[in-house]
Parts: sequence; structure tokens; C-alpha cells
Amino acid sequence: MTNIQIYFVKFSYAVEAILIYFVLSILKLFPYRIRINAGRLIFRYLVSPLTGNKKRIENNLNLVMPNLLENKKKELVNRCLDNIGMTMFELLSPKEFKIAGQKAKILGPGAALLEKSKDTSQPVILISGHYGNYDVIRANLISKGYQLGALYRPMNNPYFNATYLKSISLIGMPLFARGKHGMAEMMKFLKDGKLIALLIDQHMSNGEPLKFFGKTAFTATSAAKMALKYNAILMPFFVVRKGRTSKFELHFETPIQHSDPIKM
Repeated sequence: MTNIQIYFVKFSYAVEAILIYFVLSILKLFPYRIRINAGRLIFRYLVSPLTGNKKRIENNLNLVMPNLLENKKKELVNRCLDNIGMTMFELLSPKEFKIAGQKAKILGPGAALLEKSKDTSQPVILISGHYGNYDVIRANLISKGYQLGALYRPMNNPYFNATYLKSISLIGMPLFARGKHGMAEMMKFLKDGKLIALLIDQHMSNGEPLKFFGKTAFTATSAAKMALKYNAILMPFFVVRKGRTSKFELHFETPIQHSDPIKM
């Protein structure tokens, strides 16, 4: 990149951070429920058109579900945008979100096994994707005495990243930044018989060419490899948002049997 391009990127990041701080400062004057719903509308009608999120969601639906009816496609796009907006503003309201996450209803066959792992100190790797508000897992389990760490991806915007990290740190600790050092710290934490949570639904250029919705998706198999190496339980979980609210269900699925990383 040229110096002019670098300066332009820095300037755009600064403007973006200022706008976010401005909106957050205003929304903090309102009750939590109003704040989150305002964030939903701000993201759907202002942020997503500017960032291209809406178009990306539409393109993805056209790719994997080309025969989906237009009204159903529109409904899914809007629900997705609503969830992203609410999730963003929930994470930036850590005090209230933490309470909402602690109230999540626990469901699924993996819940009893998870409780047992706390007594036996067996390592557990909890895996999910960017579904509902995934950070409910930390707000809920840490409040119940579980030692749960999570891998996070620092924001591209360096001016906003400090605010983001401060907010998600208030939901629960420890957090491990994605990268060589963070991964090493996380594996040490897991090896000591604790829990980690990972979101594995991102494209990885050096991942395995697995199938998702019938399409090739280059997927990381590191979670399965860690489960095999440290004899850890590999358990999928899903956080389900109940309507346009900060009410959630936390589903713990049956653990994935140890075999080989690609099959797992």
C-alpha cells in the first residue's frame, strides 16, 4: 500500500470509531431493551448497506439455496441483520448482557456431561458458529463456576479494538487473541483441565476442503486435533435467540466421538 492509501485507511478507521463512540454515548442514555432494539435498526438500515453485509448475506443465500422463495429470502436476510445488530450492541453493553446470558435456559443432552466434567477436570472444547449471540456461553457458564476461556479475533479497526476488548472482557475472562501467542496460551489453559469456546464457521485458506450446504468450505480442523491431543470432550453448542429480544436458549449437543479430525 502507498502512504496515501495507508493514511486514508487510518482516517476511515478514525471516522468509523468516532461515529461508533457517538452512537454508543447517545444510546447509553436509554434503557437496555430500547438500546438493543435501536442498535438492531441502526445496523439494518445504516451500517449494513454501507458495509455490504446485506448484499453478502443475499449472495450467500443465492449460492447455497438458489430455489428459496423471494419472501422467505427477504425474511432470512432481515432476521440475520437484526441478529447481527443486536449482538453487536449487546456485546457493547456487557453489564446488562451478562445478566441476560446468565438467565439463558439450558437444554440438550450435553448439559449433564458438562456438569460432570467440572468434577473430573476433563478438558472440554465447546464449538459453535456466529449464531444467536454466541457469547451467552461465557456469561452463563462462568457465572456457574466454570473456568472457560475463549478465542477472539481483534477488530480490524485499531481505534475501536480497545473498547471492544474492554467490553467483552467484562463478560468473562480469560480471552485469547487469535494468533500464535494466543493459541499457545489457550492450549495451555485447556491442557490444565479447563474449558475453551471456539467459533469454527470461518473460511480458512489452509483448512480442509469439507462440504457445507453442498459447497466446498475450507474449514479448520484444529478443534478436533486439540480434542484428540488432550483427550478433551468436543461438544457443539448453539445459542438460540428468542425473537427480537435478549432472551436465549443455550443448547448443549451430544459430544462428537473421537476418531480422525476430518470425520469429527
